[in-house]
Amino acid sequence: MSEILESEWSHFIEADDVSHEVVRLSITPNKEERKNLVRRLGILGIEMLKADLVLKREQGGLVVHIKGHILATLKQSCVVSMDEIETKVNETFEAWFADPDQAVALAKVKHDKQVKANGETPIIDESDDPERIIDGKIDLGEVVTQHLSLAINPYPHKEGVNYEYGDDEPHKVPEAFKNNPFAALKDWKSKLEKGE
Repeated sequence: MSEILESEWSHFIEADDVSHEVVRLSITPNKEERKNLVRRLGILGIEMLKADLVLKREQGGLVVHIKGHILATLKQSCVVSMDEIETKVNETFEAWFADPDQAVALAKVKHDKQVKANGETPIIDESDDPERIIDGKIDLGEVVTQHLSLAINPYPHKEGVNYEYGDDEPHKVPEAFKNNPFAALKDWKSKLEKGE
């Protein structure tokens, strides 16, 4: 049995409210939701987060297609200096949702047949294997959060700050150790017996 899990930022829409006519929405989290998202995303802060969404029914009315555009200003730690820096996200995404009780994706059935026939598992396109609509609702806040998490720079770098010279140079191994991987253990037993 499926249930809707509590999210750091929820903005629900009734799936039945989405028809073949385009539905346009702009959503943004409140202060408390931003604070919760900061913890989830492992960043220092969210100055601004906005998502513009376009929703429409497709595939005979069985699938809700979402196109989104995320704009965000975040606070992150520089991976070199650990200073707080501002980073931007300007990202588009797409998502698909369907009620599993009303429709089985034809592409998924085709995929299962290919697996049986070929013994290989082809990759299913996301549009052919939509997410589940739970209790007749889609949590747009959670959808945006998931795509935001993928768009965040995992290695933010403060402008003008560089690693120390040689940090990205390969470590030089002393000549004596190059030919024998056990050379470092050469004096280990005698040092152990001496209590060193």
